[in-house]
Amino acid sequence: MKNILLILAHPNEESLNHYIASLIKDEMSKKNYVEYIDLYKSDYQQGFYKLENENTKERIYFQDKITKADEIIFVFPYWWGSIPAILKNWLDWNFSTNFAYSYENSKPKGLLKNKKVTVFTTTGAPKFYYDLTGANRRLKNMWKEQIINFCGMELSSFNIFGGIDTKIKNINKIKNRVINIVNT
Repeated sequence: MKNILLILAHPNEESLNHYIASLIKDEMSKKNYVEYIDLYKSDYQQGFYKLENENTKERIYFQDKITKADEIIFVFPYWWGSIPAILKNWLDWNFSTNFAYSYENSKPKGLLKNKKVTVFTTTGAPKFYYDLTGANRRLKNMWKEQIINFCGMELSSFNIFGGIDTKIKNINKIKNRVINIVNT
């Protein structure tokens, strides 16, 4: 049985992101232990990151969850060419020096070895638009190179679902893709 840490970063409970996170939780809970954290509703809210208050009970709580996880799954919307501020703040707080990475001889060394990461993100515009502009490639590379690999983890899959504001007609297709991804 794997220990899964599922992180959701979307404020709207009616969003596709909430649906995807709920689907992942239900599907993965059949064979794994799933710790589900909605960053907007967590009892361990973290204010804007400040260096002077690093060892808070919230950081200790989240870093303990990260340490115990075999796989971390992120679900979030792709807003303004990036991730929601609440998720960026969570990463700043919890993927910290001497926990997620360190420097040896001026070179970074990832400390979160043997952890896999899966990313699910949604966009309002059709996926092909983001493919044409290079935005999808930039987002995936940022996650893969500057977060996942930097911290010593491994990317399992990176999934972008586009055109979600246009019609709900693709919901069954998305549902089937999510189920296939989490069951591989």
